[in-house]
Amino acid sequence: MFDMRIWQLAVITVVAIASLAWMSLAIVRLFSRRASSRATVRKATAIESALVGGVVPEGARVFDGWAYRVGARFAGRVRIAVYADRVAVAGPRVPQRLYQAWVWAQGLLLALVLPALVASIVLLDWRWLVVAIAAFVTSFGISFAGAGLWPGLGEVLAEQGYFKALEFPRTSVCEVDIGRGWSKGGFDVVLFPYKVGIDKMAEGLAVSFFAPDEHGRQARFAMDMNSNEFARELSQLLTPEDTGKMA
Repeated sequence: MFDMRIWQLAVITVVAIASLAWMSLAIVRLFSRRASSRATVRKATAIESALVGGVVPEGARVFDGWAYRVGARFAGRVRIAVYADRVAVAGPRVPQRLYQAWVWAQGLLLALVLPALVASIVLLDWRWLVVAIAAFVTSFGISFAGAGLWPGLGEVLAEQGYFKALEFPRTSVCEVDIGRGWSKGGFDVVLFPYKVGIDKMAEGLAVSFFAPDEHGRQARFAMDMNSNEFARELSQLLTPEDTGKMA
């Protein structure tokens, strides 16, 4: 019986270490991918902030969308302006430390669900099932709360209607996708229970890509466009081989 107990604990420990390591590596990868350049944070123009009186510069294209809560840290309504040689994304944005704490909290709690389930089976103890459910519900609650609160927080941080814009060279954009590519870079692990459902909603509408942030890291940008046509047009403008075609 004593040997059996050691075996049970060993199985639970191995599963817990593997689950936490899997999640931790995904989150570290999410925040540590280096970019070849660094984006600039500046005050958005009137047109980039969707203010009355804003004029689109000649040769530029401006798109409205709804940002996913991925590595670029935009939340809620966004406007992306594609110029001849650069791209600017403007809208509510989550502070870096708050965003990272949010991701770590929901990710590690989610990673604890699997070892708790294994413990309930191996130990034949229903209390571990309660722990697994509690960990999942808490993780979901943190994820849902952030997804709901971030846009409002970003709106409050706007200065007289002007957002901050993140600007980077068009040539720095890579891995442009429409649809399920939104989760590249680590979020396919952090949000794996919900990924299939989000993929279905993203189909044909979500444009995502990697570009540098202001810290010189490669961040994933993802946003739902207002139509499939706008999604295709934005994707084509951001695709590397199309860079420089706008006059």
